[in-house]
Amino acid sequence: MKNICFVTNYKKTYFFDAIGKEIIARGGKVYWIVLNKMLYDYLLPTYGEDNLLLINKERGSIPNMNIGEYKLNELASVDRALKYYGEWSYDFLRNIQKPIYNFISNNKVSYVFGETTYAHEVMMCRMFKDKKELSCTYLHPQTIRIPGYHFTFLEDEFQSEIYKGVKFDTYKEGYVIKVQRPTESVVNEKRVKKSMNILSKLKRSTRFFTQKNMENDDPSISPTNLSGRLNKGLTEEWNRLTYPFVKTAPYSEVENKKFVVYTLHKQPEASVDVVGRYYDNQYTNIQNIWRILPDDWHLVVKEHTNAIGDRSLSFFKKIKKLRNLVLLNEHVNSHKIIQDAKAIFSVSGSIAYEAALYGKPAFLFVPIFFDKLQNCQTISLETLRNTNNIEDLLANWKEDRKHKMTVETFSKYLLTYSAKGLISDPLTDPKCMEEENLNLVINAFLKLVE
Repeated sequence: MKNICFVTNYKKTYFFDAIGKEIIARGGKVYWIVLNKMLYDYLLPTYGEDNLLLINKERGSIPNMNIGEYKLNELASVDRALKYYGEWSYDFLRNIQKPIYNFISNNKVSYVFGETTYAHEVMMCRMFKDKKELSCTYLHPQTIRIPGYHFTFLEDEFQSEIYKGVKFDTYKEGYVIKVQRPTESVVNEKRVKKSMNILSKLKRSTRFFTQKNMENDDPSISPTNLSGRLNKGLTEEWNRLTYPFVKTAPYSEVENKKFVVYTLHKQPEASVDVVGRYYDNQYTNIQNIWRILPDDWHLVVKEHTNAIGDRSLSFFKKIKKLRNLVLLNEHVNSHKIIQDAKAIFSVSGSIAYEAALYGKPAFLFVPIFFDKLQNCQTISLETLRNTNNIEDLLANWKEDRKHKMTVETFSKYLLTYSAKGLISDPLTDPKCMEEENLNLVINAFLKLVE
């Protein structure tokens, strides 16, 4: 059995721990890269000191040599915590490179499992691709969105390439993926609704002032000075309170008109800030789409129901100044919009996946695993700059789709390399810790490492 390593990630650590314990019980060796002392102390009795590498703020401040060039400017600037640490963020990313390299090399680790959300995670993904002598692959276990309760292992930082080192064969002959609401969207919406009640707000306020559950030695947590946290918290709360003053339109305003759609991403969020970096300025994306539209076409923009509080009143006033831009009410049914739109634009969102399954033109600003579908096309700023107009873009899409997978072919491809099970954490979705789900996920990990 191959040696593996997990990277701690808040509450998801406990989910990974349940997998790790079972792999140990089957005779495997499990290692951990740990971001704070609290999780280190939690893991220590099970895995032992030699199997843990602590890279908290203290350890990350010990001078050490870097082992490669991994675009630290890019990593530090998009990390939701490190971007507030100034020069120290560069010291941290340099100083942890050699200890991680030695830890993986000395323990002959074949797979490292983690996310690609934070700078240290993305850097590890790059490092293991660069240092081929390690024979180590960084994998991101991730839901495939549609169909629900399936996951795969992604092997690149952009979540565009599925790892093909093992087949799970959950595909059944004749099965075709159909549009359904992604499982995580349903779960997140329930969490957001719950978070808006008075009791939840009181609990958040208590945690805010007591700093409960905030490990101050963890480099993936923003600096904990009171003024900075107070400013961030008050800004979000003010945005939520003022959102009702944003005038949104009913669907009747664009019905029977020619329009394309851009749905706003929740932000900060890895899908736009990390996966979608260079396209993380959503106003710029909107403006660039708007520029190629004929004067009698409309650009429909829709807020994410889970993102209310992310954007200020001034943001919405700014985008509404663009001629023929319609800010649609966030509760309008997305499936109705997709079916009536001439095209859907997104950085990396599930709405593009859904549009492609419906047979509609879906344009993505970054490649992602479902862009292999024949109705998806990845475009860039240069694509928009060089296209004559939207009709020209749609003509190119028709030509491009001839070289992509049909829904039938994509269904077989995706489910061949996907396993059944829910990847989450006990806070976001407690179902992930149920015995039935853990057995499914553990069996998939075992198939990969045995």
